[in-house]
Amino acid sequence: MRVRIMKVITALMISLILAPPVSTFAYDLNEKLSLEATITGVYQYYNRPGDADDPSRGVGVTDVGLNFHPTENDEFKLKGSYTNQDGLNEVSPFSLVPYADDLRECLKHINSRDRSYLLEAWYKHKFIFSPNSSLSITGGIIDSTCYIDDNAFANDELTQFMNEIFVNHRHCNLPSYDVGGVAELEIANFSLRALGMASKNEENKRYNYYAGQLGYKADTPLGEGNYRIYGFVTSDKFLDWNGKRYEPLRGGGISLDQKLSEIIGVFARLGWQDDQAAIDYAQNYSCGLNINGKLWGRGEDEIGVGYAYLKGAGKSEIDHTHAGEVYTKFHLCDFSDITLDLQYMKDNGNEAEPRGFIYGVRLNTYF
Repeated sequence: MRVRIMKVITALMISLILAPPVSTFAYDLNEKLSLEATITGVYQYYNRPGDADDPSRGVGVTDVGLNFHPTENDEFKLKGSYTNQDGLNEVSPFSLVPYADDLRECLKHINSRDRSYLLEAWYKHKFIFSPNSSLSITGGIIDSTCYIDDNAFANDELTQFMNEIFVNHRHCNLPSYDVGGVAELEIANFSLRALGMASKNEENKRYNYYAGQLGYKADTPLGEGNYRIYGFVTSDKFLDWNGKRYEPLRGGGISLDQKLSEIIGVFARLGWQDDQAAIDYAQNYSCGLNINGKLWGRGEDEIGVGYAYLKGAGKSEIDHTHAGEVYTKFHLCDFSDITLDLQYMKDNGNEAEPRGFIYGVRLNTYF
């Protein structure tokens, strides 16, 4: 056991020295046009019980974004990302991936199309009806995760949790980086979003995805809270369990986050999905804590703790999955931070039933 602990400590120390350098710049070309770039380095180590061959992988990712605001109510955005690696995801035996960022497999020939590395290219116009009401219309190449199942404490793989289950729930089947549109209506503390996208599935079948989300922002004596309920449906382009018929995907869920003080915040997600089509999980539940660094006098540091339970679908080879994650993020300077991360996962029901700890370190930048 002592040897394994020393291997983990050594791996993390080496990753801090050898990980790709973290750099960033944000440059306002003029009052309407801005350019920003981020380079992130991640190293993860999988400790498998009873196995001397513990795999480890590192990955570096570069993100570049360009924003143009011709008027106060109009915005154009271009976003690209590049990496030639898949990190630990490439060899992980788990159903959930340990690092939720878009890596080589996701960025090359995005959604089985000729396009690679270009993630978003959209235009948004905002209609302002009054100081408390507005309507925004966005169209182009979009990412549905920006609009559905969002959460203040568990929604960003670069600055928060690394495991996919604490970024967006698996059951949402949220498509990314394809043509679509979204309407966002805001009236006082209420918001309503309606989204439609055209994408491709793993069988290379074109399908349509539709989702809606109702949200409420609460200003309580404890702090701000956000309460969301959403639902989605697709066209019938997904194979059933017998591989003979095509069925739609349907489901819904709840995403909540609430500050309990300046230091403590909590989040929870619940989701359900119809299992007429062949899917891994029918139910997802997760919850967790966010602890601000003000507790120890460093307000830009934070700790995140999360636990998730996923119930397998009717004929899925996975009966259920447990996932837990703890991360500690330390602010290094105005443009950089470092995160130490610990995950535990266990898939029950399939033949291998993998389980074990994943140790990780992440160097990134934020604005």
